[in-house]
Amino acid sequence: MRLETIDPDIHVLVGETYNSNSTVFVNGEDALLIDGMASREDAEELREFVETQLKKQVRFIVCTHYFSDHLAALKLFPAARIIAHKNYMHTFASERFRSEEEEAHFVEPNVLISDGVTIRWGRHTLDIFHNPGHTMSTLGIDVPEADLLLAGDTIVGNMVYMSYSAPEMFLPALKRLQRRGRSRFLTSHLGVRTSDAIDNALCYLERLRQRVEAARRSSENGDSILSIELGDCLPDGVEGTSFENIFHKRNLESIIERRLFAQA
Repeated sequence: MRLETIDPDIHVLVGETYNSNSTVFVNGEDALLIDGMASREDAEELREFVETQLKKQVRFIVCTHYFSDHLAALKLFPAARIIAHKNYMHTFASERFRSEEEEAHFVEPNVLISDGVTIRWGRHTLDIFHNPGHTMSTLGIDVPEADLLLAGDTIVGNMVYMSYSAPEMFLPALKRLQRRGRSRFLTSHLGVRTSDAIDNALCYLERLRQRVEAARRSSENGDSILSIELGDCLPDGVEGTSFENIFHKRNLESIIERRLFAQA
């Protein structure tokens, strides 16, 4: 488990499993969490940090989206109110890659959001807004006092993962994030970064589109799409990681199977 303290009352814990994280907002004796880790082991460490080290009680857990790699801690804080978008079940039911342990993370949310809600938590304002892109239940959280924007999995590393969505959904989602104008940026995996990640993801989306269209022109069956390299789609100077390459390959498979980027 890796700890990053953004402010004295904001802590980000990054777990060992998938680098999934949870953000802890402190308000007096209480805590509010954003997401809940990917494994029971990471979730137990999260609970130990909040209840033993910080000596706080979790009152709310906001789920940026309802994929199982962010739900592991939900059962560990039974007194907490769980906040999610009303399309949470659409997301959970559509998930294709999860273990039996991850399946068991599921807990019904208590509070459902349609368009958005604002929560005042200590000295921070959490502006929670619906931002469908990666999933139909994705929520963004803007925290102006901390110059911080949480984006769920709308961005994975420096790219987008579209196996559960379509390119047409990502462009407006990324633009919504960009318009918030925050310098601190946090997705549901890894730690805090700069908002350059949004520009990088927009670049990935556009360069991938260009290469898919070129591949289709050069091959009737589109098989050459599978040979598109991650590095050719990222901005110049940005190195792709093995983690990102897994999702890039899944993107290419989805593009062929579902005819993504197909012109009308």
